[in-house]
Amino acid sequence: CFGTDGTQQVGQAMLSLHLRASLWTGSAASWVNLSPPGAVDSLCNGVSSGQQVGEVSLSASYVPHASLWSGSPASWVDLNPAGSLQSQAFAAAGGQQIGVAYVPAVGTFRASLWNGSAASWMDLTPFAAGASFAYGADVGQQVGKVSWAGVNRASLWNGTAASWLSLHPIGAAESCAYAVHAGQQVGSAFFSGVYRASLWSGTAASWVDLHA
Repeated sequence: CFGTDGTQQVGQAMLSLHLRASLWTGSAASWVNLSPPGAVDSLCNGVSSGQQVGEVSLSASYVPHASLWSGSPASWVDLNPAGSLQSQAFAAAGGQQIGVAYVPAVGTFRASLWNGSAASWMDLTPFAAGASFAYGADVGQQVGKVSWAGVNRASLWNGTAASWLSLHPIGAAESCAYAVHAGQQVGSAFFSGVYRASLWSGTAASWVDLHA
């Protein structure tokens, strides 16, 4: 299992040597195979209010497409944006889905936001940045990392590329945010060869070192 919203649980199961996106509601007997017909492999990474997100590989080359479900294999929506070679969805909140898509035109992975369809795809990468990744979502907020001047920086968005805010603490070699809830962001920051569990409250200056 990779995610829960307090009611549903999502993850993957191995069947006949292939991964199957999986949904549960608290028991083994409740298991639902979300893998759509024709998929080679699939998995779920996150769930929110009846929406499940993850990825589906449609061919033996195992190229993932960001995916959205609403509780059944028949509900599967391919979120892979036009022109993208591959994509993944990691979290959902408030009817939105977040993840990453590889865009050949720029040659990098781009932090991505969807509103239920491939056509709704939005690139969250701020101007002049390199690669970017979005990993966690709450209603109206997204977190991940952005490569800026060669450094991966923990990042916070409010639904647009222009809203990007660096959470990167002073002195860190790199940082990343993985989850967000109720105005708090969590992740890691790398100092002197050690990754340190990290907490933020919306700004780089709010960084708290949680390293035990």
